[in-house]
Amino acid sequence: MTIHVLLYAAAALYAAAFILHLFKNGRVAFISLCTGFALHTVYQVSRGWITGIFIPNGMFDGVFLLPWGMALAVILMKFLSDREIAWESAAAPVFLFALFALAYPKGLIPPTPNKLTVWANVFFLSEVTGQACFYLAAWFAAVGIATKRESNGYHSLIVWGFVLYSIAQVTGAVWAYLGWATTFRWGSRHLQSAVIWCYFAAYLHLRFLPRWGVREKSYYAAVGSLVVMMNSFGSHLHEMGFPRIGG
Repeated sequence: MTIHVLLYAAAALYAAAFILHLFKNGRVAFISLCTGFALHTVYQVSRGWITGIFIPNGMFDGVFLLPWGMALAVILMKFLSDREIAWESAAAPVFLFALFALAYPKGLIPPTPNKLTVWANVFFLSEVTGQACFYLAAWFAAVGIATKRESNGYHSLIVWGFVLYSIAQVTGAVWAYLGWATTFRWGSRHLQSAVIWCYFAAYLHLRFLPRWGVREKSYYAAVGSLVVMMNSFGSHLHEMGFPRIGG
């Protein structure tokens, strides 16, 4: 049995959580989501040993870390938010991203010397968890639009996502300086990251525009998922053909 069985089991539990949510069994759905997250956590830690020796980079591969970060955000919102929201409904997008991870090459791209610094791992952790919050915000904004419910918790997810993504810009700059002697490069990767940051920075300033009401902000937040996807998934698709070790 390989460690990847854990990922398959976690994805199945995420799917079960959403199905249970559809059948109005929110408590059991949340338990299923938490169980899937626990298995997913074990899987992420196990990826550090995927090459036979411990290399932490394997734990922070964005494709596998994204659904984990989304599940973590849902669990935290469930416990910390005072809003009566069916947070477990977000098991749907969590499962979809986990499904993509199942189809993605499981091995580790051999790390370059630039990638062995701890700043690289901190960057990926903060960047991916920030993106996780943005995707979840888009989900709950879309749910609010569909159900005509104004207050659905997406705003706090965007705020936390923006904080995490801002941390990623700083840690990424440090990593870039250590690896390439510059904090910013006019390359697609840096520019795409800047696009995402600017998009959600603009959202936080919409309150200064009187014509932007709750519904308009919901549409803006929902479209944010497309902005994040267009500026992040391209690199994942490009890397699918890279040679890998350990999987």
